Amino acid sequence: MSQPLIHRLLIAALAAFAALASVYVAVTPSASPHKLVYLLIALSLTLTLAPHLFIATSVLVFAVSTASASSVVSTLPVPLYVADLMVLLIAARGVFPRDRIPPKHPLSGLPSLLFGMWVVVMMIAAVRAMNTGVPLSSAIRGDVAVIYWPLLYFGFSRVLRERGLDVSLLWRALALVALALAGWMFVARAFNQPFEDTGLAEVPIGEDTFVRRNYGFAAAFIVYPALALVGMAGMAYGAGHRWRWVLLAFVGTIATLTTLVRGEILGLALGGLILLWLRPRRPATTARARSSIQLAFALAAAALGLFILSPPLGNAVVQRALPFTQQAEGAERNAEYRQKAVEAGFEVARVHPMGLGVLDGARLDAWRIDRGYLAHSGVATLLLFGGWPAFVSALLAILATLHRSFVLPKLTPWIHPAFVGVITMLCVYSIGAAGLAGDPWVIPLGALAVALRFTLMPSQQEGPDPNRVRSRTAADA
Repeated sequence: MSQPLIHRLLIAALAAFAALASVYVAVTPSASPHKLVYLLIALSLTLTLAPHLFIATSVLVFAVSTASASSVVSTLPVPLYVADLMVLLIAARGVFPRDRIPPKHPLSGLPSLLFGMWVVVMMIAAVRAMNTGVPLSSAIRGDVAVIYWPLLYFGFSRVLRERGLDVSLLWRALALVALALAGWMFVARAFNQPFEDTGLAEVPIGEDTFVRRNYGFAAAFIVYPALALVGMAGMAYGAGHRWRWVLLAFVGTIATLTTLVRGEILGLALGGLILLWLRPRRPATTARARSSIQLAFALAAAALGLFILSPPLGNAVVQRALPFTQQAEGAERNAEYRQKAVEAGFEVARVHPMGLGVLDGARLDAWRIDRGYLAHSGVATLLLFGGWPAFVSALLAILATLHRSFVLPKLTPWIHPAFVGVITMLCVYSIGAAGLAGDPWVIPLGALAVALRFTLMPSQQEGPDPNRVRSRTAADA
């Protein structure tokens, strides 16, 4: 069957544009055309990669996006960074005509209504900000979650509905990317090759005693607890290849602990407990108990190994994972600062129930609000910008989405508990960091988790489209 006319015209237009860009680069010595070539290459890969490879590649790009602080496109009113460009490419893949499974709209009704309310509230906050003199670029950058969430869910869900998607290859590709990111972090730590980030560089464990944690990629840190939770879900609810699930859970948990990010560690702990608490069918109860015991022994052995290989790192892990133990003075100040950020959000919301609108640095200073509060609490971000409507609508939208996951059928037994665990972890993390409300590397993980859970339904079987397989077999015959 020939491709649709619009498909062929689009390919011809892209080819013509690429040819003109190549000629322009050949006769122009400036650096800007080279960026244009890179963008064309990125767009070409976006439109040609297999669905499972495209999604895995997008996760990798978001995970390494913080390696460069420079903008990719700086000529626009709002500069575009690596994560911004990847969001646009994902949306472009969703717009591009493909043979897709018809949508079933699993989030229609209350979840979509609440999410729409949150979007409207945050858009009003951005308009209010611009009316008070906040520049357009600052308003958009501060309200980036309103742009990221719809575009990412639209793009990811459309890619996951492509008939060429092989679900089993998708799981393998995502697992390999996550393991590769964790492996690189371990290698960088072993050879003492840190990345530059003053905020993540050192963790106090005592008086004038610090442990470095800036190894690997900063944006990849959030991938590790998600990897661990998927492994735990597979151990408790999966069928077959048991040691593969153990590997994912073990590597993800150890990687999370060595990041020394308390929000991720506590989020992983709570997400894991909820994941194992969910009531499966009776035959899986034994697997759940066995999984808990196996993982507990593995983590105990790993903790012992950390203390033997690096006592300071082992001590730091204990302090971060067990808040009731004796903490270093610097660690206590860090926790108090995040608590003050949350308290500031609630104090402002009590006085200004509709929030203050999206605030840039100058407006934060005018209101005598610490500029760092926005980066250190998603809860504070919502309350400061949109007040109670933003916070309540976001919270209810998350709860409604989780409830919908409980009542809908699932492609595999482990995907629902994994989804609940990952969303729980991201919510806990977003209390002490911008997270789901503003981090450009955290929002994509949340959007992908939602798209995977509600797009991959039992009707979308593992492997490629059987109709295509049959037609290809008939043609070969």
